[in-house]
Amino acid sequence: MNSMQLLFDIFTQTLQTLWAHKLRSFLTMFGIAWGVGSLLLLVGLGEGFRSGQRRQMATMGQDIIMLWSGRVPAQAGSGTGQRQYYLTYRDYQDIVREAKHVRNAAPLINRGDIRAVSDLTNANGQVNGTTPSLGKIRYIPIGEGRWLNDGDIAEKRNVAVIGDEMSRNLYPGTSALGAGLLLNGVRFQIVGIVSSIGVNENNSTNNRVYIPNLRRNERISRQRRHCYAGTGRDRDRQHHARIRHRAHA
Repeated sequence: MNSMQLLFDIFTQTLQTLWAHKLRSFLTMFGIAWGVGSLLLLVGLGEGFRSGQRRQMATMGQDIIMLWSGRVPAQAGSGTGQRQYYLTYRDYQDIVREAKHVRNAAPLINRGDIRAVSDLTNANGQVNGTTPSLGKIRYIPIGEGRWLNDGDIAEKRNVAVIGDEMSRNLYPGTSALGAGLLLNGVRFQIVGIVSSIGVNENNSTNNRVYIPNLRRNERISRQRRHCYAGTGRDRDRQHHARIRHRAHA
């Protein structure tokens, strides 16, 4: 009985003290609530940013290593006398043959000066020459049709896979699948359309054209020699197409 009375007295005195100092009590409780709310807000913002970055990186693919051409020292360990080094198609072949821990590798040569012309209109975009293994490395979801295959490379087929935005620009209001596409006067057949990637279509992949390895497309290569840069034969800066090797580790 005494313990219950003591507990009751403690609560009574606490409430009387809080009531006697209303402003101080309110400010104390407000400060606690503000601190807890701020902490929850910061944690929520951090988690949202992290999940957003993960989703953005997931649009590129997983376990990717990218290699570009660049400048290397003329002598090992030297910081001066650097020389330009261009990646070649043989580098890609060496990666496939020698790098045993690399699951997939794909060469990629791109050009932004080729105008894509359809039966209805024309559009600007990026033309990428690559191999079918790029589809196993990068996140390229096919919405209609198919991706490039080994038969396209072996038989030198003039086929193309285009992005969602490129499809709508070239064939507004109709399906582009199976239609024709002119690149530098060379006709390709559209065999696949990539689904829209990114938030609000904010991804350059949506405006790209993929064709089987530009190195093997002789008719386009003759018109712009730097398309043949995959062999490393053209070292002129202004006429050397950018090559990127994407290795899927």
